[in-house]
Amino acid sequence: MVSRNSKKTKCPSCTGESTLRNSRARSTKERIIKAITWFELYRCKKCGWRGWKTNIVLEQKAIKKIIIYTLLMIITAFVVYNLLRLVV
Repeated sequence: MVSRNSKKTKCPSCTGESTLRNSRARSTKERIIKAITWFELYRCKKCGWRGWKTNIVLEQKAIKKIIIYTLLMIITAFVVYNLLRLVV
């Protein structure tokens, strides 16, 4: 459903292959973002680009399941809301 892309990807700035390396968080804001999300800081050895990237890739089946479960939750909430309105 969800897979991790363990290999280093291309740099979004210079499109260099395998030039990204992990970068340390510099501020409290960056530490918080890194702690609560799936994003990690990277730096390009070639051009110096520094930014956020995720190493999690959603497969097409996972996206379909997310959409189906979201629709089911919306429909269920609508039905429960209408049933509670009838009772009150």
